[in-house]
Amino acid sequence: MNLEQFTDTLLANVDAKAGEIISSKPENQKLLTYIDAQTMSASIQNIFINKIDVVPKQVRATCTFCEAILSPSLSEKRKLLKSILGITGTTGGITMIITGIGMALGWGAGVMSTVIAFFTGGAFLGPIAWIAGGVALASIAAYFAFSGDAAKNHERYLSALKNGLKEGMPSVWEEFGERLAGTTNR
Repeated sequence: MNLEQFTDTLLANVDAKAGEIISSKPENQKLLTYIDAQTMSASIQNIFINKIDVVPKQVRATCTFCEAILSPSLSEKRKLLKSILGITGTTGGITMIITGIGMALGWGAGVMSTVIAFFTGGAFLGPIAWIAGGVALASIAAYFAFSGDAAKNHERYLSALKNGLKEGMPSVWEEFGERLAGTTNR
């Protein structure tokens, strides 16, 4: 198995899990919710746990970013995005992940640049930076706040999740490719 095949299989698993969740819902509730996003994240992460005993940071960050799309409140969005700061650090591919998610969400270049700078910048040192970081985090959380249109948010979530995973897989493959391909043991 190579990178492209693995990525295709991963994205097919995303579609299958989403279909499974949606098919189990009553006819008038056939859209993914925040709880469903958490279930999707666990399912995606289990693919990696079962294959390589670890969830790559890029995958955790993508899942968490995308959960923020369906989270029920701005405060929950901020909490999720703040948790990403602990995940990303110098994580390879984070710029591509944010770009993929941003494209799926319809962000312009300025918004993507702001989000990328926030999550990849190392300038957040000391109390003044912590205050500025909190303000920036609140602003970034607002980029994930969408209308009350559950159908659009459902589509945004799935598109962002698949784009983020697709963009993050090359850096995951660099680190774990042999093990993901099945050419070496755990």
